[in-house]
Amino acid sequence: MTLTQQEFTALCASHGFGAHAGVLLPWLRPRVGFSRRAEADAPIGASRIGGGPDVPAGFTWPTHKGRPLDFLLQINLADVQGLQCGLDLPAEGVLWLFYDTDTQPWGYDPADRSGHGVRLFDADGLQRLPAPDAETALAPSALAFHQSWSLPHPFSSEGEQVAQALRDAGLSWDDDAEEGYYALVEEVADLGSPTPGERHGMGGWSHNVQGDMALEAQLVSHGLYCGDPSGYGDPRAAALAAGVADWTLLLQLDSDDEAMWGDSGMLYAWVRRQDLTARDLSQTWLGLQCC
Repeated sequence: MTLTQQEFTALCASHGFGAHAGVLLPWLRPRVGFSRRAEADAPIGASRIGGGPDVPAGFTWPTHKGRPLDFLLQINLADVQGLQCGLDLPAEGVLWLFYDTDTQPWGYDPADRSGHGVRLFDADGLQRLPAPDAETALAPSALAFHQSWSLPHPFSSEGEQVAQALRDAGLSWDDDAEEGYYALVEEVADLGSPTPGERHGMGGWSHNVQGDMALEAQLVSHGLYCGDPSGYGDPRAAALAAGVADWTLLLQLDSDDEAMWGDSGMLYAWVRRQDLTARDLSQTWLGLQCC
């Protein structure tokens, strides 16, 4: 669906921000949302969640601590043409996401960097592989895509910047304003979705369950442990913080009836913009957040 400036202003007004819609509009980002379809399977190369992946000849299955990663989903980029996600992705190819669903690493430990894998290959000459562990494989289904939208989540650093921008514009940032902005973020995220509250998506702002993730991605990717304050207090952290702006959300996968991440949480795959432009997905970072 499209979202006109007039429609966005009306949404803002319904949550008490009508006079400040112009402040919020530059923060609006497109996202491609997706949902499971009723079909349990899809043709080789088509977008799909669960089961086994469709991969090129010579594909090497990623592993973590000696265990094959579980295949989560594949997105044929031809299926999302005409939809906006704000990412520098090619018009063709297939994007794969793998993850260790057994240990479900959270992303704060550099030792868990191999706990996920993101791949991007041409869509030609694919063959379907069986899931290495049928018991942990996600239930397969085809995917349907829709145009979605996002505003910075209140639990993110950008959400804090939005709050400050609204204060600077003269808005009294009290409890009512905080609750109103949170409700606006949720309603914007629901636009175009066949299942309100479902947050599967590609691109856009992350829909956080807990706190900000970009700094954690930057520090962990440079070898700092962030499971406690030690990584953030490391002497190297201050210099590394300049690279936080390089990171952007690639994919987020919500919990649903078929898959649970932590306690009804979400998975977030992040990538540096320059790596995505270079088609190098070997250094992505994946975080798990839950209540």
